[in-house]
Amino acid sequence: MIDARAFAATFDRTLAEHGVDAGTRRTIAFARTLEAAQPARADALYWFARVAMLPSIEDLDAFHAAFMATMETFVDVDLLRNLVENVPGAPPKEKPPERRRNDPPPPGESPANEEEAREAVTFLAMAGAEERLAERDFAEMDDAERVRAMRALERARVAIDLRRSRRRRAASRGDRLDVRATIRAAARTAGELMRQRASARREAPRPLVFLCDISGSMASYSRALLQYARVLSLGRRKVRAFAFATRLTELTAIARRTNDRTAMSAFGDVLQDYGGGTRIGGALRAFNDRYAQRGAARGGTVVILSDGWEREDPELVASEMARLRRLARRIVWVNPQKKHPAFEPLARGMAAALPYVDALVTGHNIRSLDAIADAIEGTMER
Repeated sequence: MIDARAFAATFDRTLAEHGVDAGTRRTIAFARTLEAAQPARADALYWFARVAMLPSIEDLDAFHAAFMATMETFVDVDLLRNLVENVPGAPPKEKPPERRRNDPPPPGESPANEEEAREAVTFLAMAGAEERLAERDFAEMDDAERVRAMRALERARVAIDLRRSRRRRAASRGDRLDVRATIRAAARTAGELMRQRASARREAPRPLVFLCDISGSMASYSRALLQYARVLSLGRRKVRAFAFATRLTELTAIARRTNDRTAMSAFGDVLQDYGGGTRIGGALRAFNDRYAQRGAARGGTVVILSDGWEREDPELVASEMARLRRLARRIVWVNPQKKHPAFEPLARGMAAALPYVDALVTGHNIRSLDAIADAIEGTMER
């Protein structure tokens, strides 16, 4: 098994040399993934690298070259080199002459290697299919793709935005002398002060709230973001999920007690306005009155999914966004229409909300969820 941290750091440097900026956050996540999964095969290592470290499908050629260069530093990859260079998006190369089934293998190639090659080709084909699925718009998916996407969302990165608590904990390199702990330790050594004890402030995740527009135009995207909210609620504390069209409905309890196969149907059972019109201002007012003032959003991050089409007075959207702005630390707006190069926030609700938004992201496919995670963590601005 290779050293996960050394491999991740080397791969990050090699990617940078090939013009691909993966970033420190992806590198850390990749190293932690390798430490947890401990892949024993080179093709499995390639899959983890591609999922964690490929910023865009446009960087695929450079990614292949960097991956093979990194692998040469750690293991013998003559077999995988031939396979990786032939997956979709890699530079074409001349194919070797076909060999009939009963022909003896050429010198240096054993039947075991041939079987391993077939397995790796199948694996890389599946990786290519997953890559295409990650780039596909949620609204354009068929039923089978939607099921696969919901399962893929279970592997989404858990965004963590921490704040320092007033409470303190013991720490070997704390910022303050812990007098009580130091005295207690001295009492165990007959009053001899052997070592000073220190403490540091605890870190806790900030509150995270999802407000998802489930009107007709947003149905496909709201399913995906609610699934993402459900995954985050299982991986961290203080996550709440709400849906709205003409009324506001909390889905937090359902999200935590259901799995990916039953969550969507359970959501549908309680959402009476699914696919209806949109009252963004009314939903924001209901959230501010019932939940935000009681601490649901205080000092935390609020993620709002909507295309901004408001059927009522947009001034209500502006006033309620101003109220929410005074409570929340960050407001992230997810608008799938932003995927279009010529996008402008012309919808009345979107235009009214925009002055109070910290980050505006697309959220139209699996790949764009990384941008949502970055916006939640505060590393992305609009």
